[in-house]
Amino acid sequence: MSARVAIAGGGPAGLMMGRLLAADGHDVKVFEAGSEIGGLCRSRVVDGYTFDLAGGHIMFTRNQRVSDFWTELFADDPAVETERCTRILHRKDHFVSYPFENALGELPLEHNLECTEASLQSYLRRRAGDPEPDNFHDWIRWKMGAGIAEHFMDPYNRKIWKSDLREMGCSWIAGRVPDAPLEDVLTASLGRTTDGYTHQSHFRYPRTGGFAAIHERIARPIVARIETNHPVQNIERAPDGGWLVDGERFDHVISTVPLHVLPRLMPAMDAGAAAAASALQWRGVAGYLFGIEAEFVRPFSWVYLPHADQGPTNRITYLSNYSPENAPSGKGSIMAEVTYNPATPPGIDDAGRMEVAKGLEQAGLLDASRLEVTDAHLNPVSYILYDLDFESKRNTVLAWTDAQEGLHCIGRFGRYEYHNSDQVLARCFELHDKLAPVLARGGGPLADPADG
Repeated sequence: MSARVAIAGGGPAGLMMGRLLAADGHDVKVFEAGSEIGGLCRSRVVDGYTFDLAGGHIMFTRNQRVSDFWTELFADDPAVETERCTRILHRKDHFVSYPFENALGELPLEHNLECTEASLQSYLRRRAGDPEPDNFHDWIRWKMGAGIAEHFMDPYNRKIWKSDLREMGCSWIAGRVPDAPLEDVLTASLGRTTDGYTHQSHFRYPRTGGFAAIHERIARPIVARIETNHPVQNIERAPDGGWLVDGERFDHVISTVPLHVLPRLMPAMDAGAAAAASALQWRGVAGYLFGIEAEFVRPFSWVYLPHADQGPTNRITYLSNYSPENAPSGKGSIMAEVTYNPATPPGIDDAGRMEVAKGLEQAGLLDASRLEVTDAHLNPVSYILYDLDFESKRNTVLAWTDAQEGLHCIGRFGRYEYHNSDQVLARCFELHDKLAPVLARGGGPLADPADG
């Protein structure tokens, strides 16, 4: 039997769910608000330069099912395999390895000693029973010490989050902030850089088309089922227990719409859940493309820029190192990321691009007067902001949405889970497996298949 399924959002999660359910024979319809699919994983080509609009995405995963899927997806044009080479620009022309605490010996001696001494002090305090703090500012000092806080963690995280670190919680740290054992920190301090982030030592990237090639390939079997330029306006219960999406009836709804938007689309949402959803916070990211001459291309995958005198950019990606097709022959490209509070977006016009370029020039990374091409794009909803009551708010919203039969929220912002694209695809496989026996009966309540 076939079920009718509405999918709100044509980003990675929505497209993957559409593909999986359509392959099962279900009547799927994807509603995408914008004029093109892909969400945060879109790309475009500007004068021969490929530009990933929302950051330096890579194809890396620990999930074998996702890895195999990617391999199958690019069977006719295998992705480029790259050895990760990541650096932190400590000072102009002084790059140190990432993570910072695994490369203390690469710092100027004075900074090395400051970081090492403070790391030992924080370790001893923890051993003496100093409890783990509940805010990110204090957690950095508790875990890494005041030296690493001053020379990297504080300035870099202020740049990214555009927030007082004391007002950020710690629930997101596990799995996202490298955790170096004290032995590694001391070994690094003595001059032997240690491996601190080996799980991404190699990654893949599409040879042509930028990162968007992944999601364009995912969407190929369901192109006719995607309706672009259709922002969903209303999601409500149908009289027969199904769902109405802008007046059209469906058995199930899969929502990748950001949770903070749902109260506007679902008037019947519980008042407490709606208030919690509306209180969630996020950050945008502006992506800037700079076509550069080959002499400015360094042998790095990406570089972190923690300091204010390096301009507004928090990270650059050498996209031309990801694939030789990302820039014209003999040229290179840098993609710069500038995160921002949605209330104060940075400029992406010529003046805004030049401001970012001048910062990179000050950092010694390019010559702003010799740029081959520039482009820029605003992505207003890009990063989840983990404020102090984030978990409480998210749990309140999801307790309500997950209790609605036939409504399934998924995706980075669809569930407010800070997942990379591979983790989003893994969640899609999981949701598909969960829904398959139910939808095989033509839809209806999410009951135990054994009951039927």
